[in-house]
Amino acid sequence: MTRFSSADVALAQRIEAGHAHSGKLFAHPDALESVAGGWAVFQGIDSPMTQAIGIGMSGPVRPADLDRLEAFFHERGSPAVIDLCTLAEPGLLAMIVDRGYVVREISNVMVRRLDRSETFPDKPGEGIAVQAVAESDRRSWARLIIQGFSGEENAPEEHVAFLAASRPGLEAFFGSFGGARVSTAATGAEAGLATLFGDATLASARGHGLQLALIRHRLRRAAELGCDLASASVVPGGSSHRNYERAGFQLVYARIMVAKRQ
Repeated sequence: MTRFSSADVALAQRIEAGHAHSGKLFAHPDALESVAGGWAVFQGIDSPMTQAIGIGMSGPVRPADLDRLEAFFHERGSPAVIDLCTLAEPGLLAMIVDRGYVVREISNVMVRRLDRSETFPDKPGEGIAVQAVAESDRRSWARLIIQGFSGEENAPEEHVAFLAASRPGLEAFFGSFGGARVSTAATGAEAGLATLFGDATLASARGHGLQLALIRHRLRRAAELGCDLASASVVPGGSSHRNYERAGFQLVYARIMVAKRQ
């Protein structure tokens, strides 16, 4: 198994570019802005997809860059949110602290190699089925993601609409158990890197192996597309972290999500 260095800045730059690409798949052109080597994405107030991604990965960040980033979000009524790679330009963190940003969450970034000759389990598990999401089912898929993440039955229709209106390039999947759609997943592929995200399972259906089945399905699909690398972001120590480890992923670095209100 390939081992990765947690100090490999070039690898981090590639992964963060893929992360930004996946975020851009959901953004309307009028709600997307290139800034400080990354992208600011707006997908509705309080949406988990509303954030700046890849900031500070290609050189120093100036105060004027952060001014523009903050204006992008604040003009839309949202806090300025940055998903900051811990291998970003070293001076950026101090600037963020000085400006009064607060930490929202920490995530671990995981990665693994892919090879077209690799084999994956043919069957996902008893009672489990994986299905590509048809265009007509995008809203159902978007609603299920939000329900799985939030644990709430009702999903804000604004957030559902944003998620459902993704650009070409996104591959989305349902995971079913006992014939019922209870889980979601997605992949964005760019420059040979498959970024896996959108892993959500309804609380009542957890513990049956749905997420691991969806991870393996997407890895097989990414290998078919010629990707040589796959990455994902997980909550440290959670079930997703363990499932990605089971699928051969290695922890390489962390992200710190920070936010500043207007």
